[in-house]
Amino acid sequence: MKPTRALALLLVLLVMTGLPSGTATADEVDTETSAGLVVEDAVLTWGLNDESNNKAFAPGTFNFLSAGAVPDPGTGGQSIVAPGVWRGTDTRAWRARRGSVAVEKRGTDGSWAPATFAGLGTAADGSALTSTAGPFSGHRIVLGGGAGTVDPDDGTAMLTWPGSFSVVYYSGFTFFTLADITLSSADGVTQLLATVSGFAADRDDPDTWAAVPAERVVLADLPDATLDSPAGFTAQPAYRGVRYTGEGASQVRSGPDWGAFPASFLTYMDRVGSSSFWYSSGGSADPHKVPQPITISYDATAPVPEPTPEATPTPVPQPTTPVNPTPPPPAPTPAPVPSTAVPASPAAAAQEPAPPVADGPVVSAPPAAAPVVVLAATTSSDQTASPGSVGPLSAPTWTWWGGSMLLLGAAALTLLTTRAKGTP
Repeated sequence: MKPTRALALLLVLLVMTGLPSGTATADEVDTETSAGLVVEDAVLTWGLNDESNNKAFAPGTFNFLSAGAVPDPGTGGQSIVAPGVWRGTDTRAWRARRGSVAVEKRGTDGSWAPATFAGLGTAADGSALTSTAGPFSGHRIVLGGGAGTVDPDDGTAMLTWPGSFSVVYYSGFTFFTLADITLSSADGVTQLLATVSGFAADRDDPDTWAAVPAERVVLADLPDATLDSPAGFTAQPAYRGVRYTGEGASQVRSGPDWGAFPASFLTYMDRVGSSSFWYSSGGSADPHKVPQPITISYDATAPVPEPTPEATPTPVPQPTTPVNPTPPPPAPTPAPVPSTAVPASPAAAAQEPAPPVADGPVVSAPPAAAPVVVLAATTSSDQTASPGSVGPLSAPTWTWWGGSMLLLGAAALTLLTTRAKGTP
């Protein structure tokens, strides 16, 4: 059989019998190796940090989140007031929802509800925020409609959310807007990126107000994020122990909560005049700057359970003296100063009620001594009364006068007895 005829026969046999089991076409190979997980409706939830849900230091102002971009007020020193407008205008400045972005407030039972403007200044139980040390308002931002791909096998991801949200401090004295939020994970580095825009402001000079060009920054580093779950993940942004060495920065690196947000974000915050809100600067609000966990669910209908936030304890005033200090040695009891009042008789004193016992620890008393009746107590300078003075008699003086009276009485009795015997 000629070689060409043999080759043709072999091809016919292959077509008749089919391809060997386990062999895939080129198209099939591409589908299996590059598929990953296609995401079309991812949800990102994040409360940023407690300081962004706190009462601000300026009287009557608060820090809060807003859906969408807060409009330019045109000048500095402006504030957003009820029902969510720039003071003195009808310009809407705050929104609970804008497109696929929403702001929600956590209730006392752990459930979430749409935010209200009034709720920005209250705790979960509805009580007013009266301290910059907590409790906090408990709001979070919710970004829906995230789309992209996630490959759990090789640890890569690229998800982008439409819409934007704003972070407002001091009720509007300073704020910035975050847009084009993106989750990027590649080569073991997972980050949340955003385009940030804002206005240069100065808390000490309200007239300072100028738009700053938008920039792409790293909003959060997520070193603990894992992509092996088909549902999504919750990750704690890096902060504690992160150093910030920006120009003019004075980071305090002591205590359990010192740290910083990513450097590129802080550089932009420095340009708008509010970088110290996002790293440990030595103020009382430093513990509130630590970011909260970020939760990303790949499917809006099957959200990843979020961790329960820790309850913020009510601040307790610190005592100015040590608690339960060592009691000092008892001070000597000073002798009472003589009074011109006539002392009460022993019988009357015995009828007076005993003084109430003060609350406190019971101290064992020494064995009681035999009762001593004291008519008057004096100091050493009162032992000798000046001529013509009126006052209580001391014990030695009473004894001398009493003895003298007894002697005179005995003499008088003897005299009377003698005269009686001599009378006829």
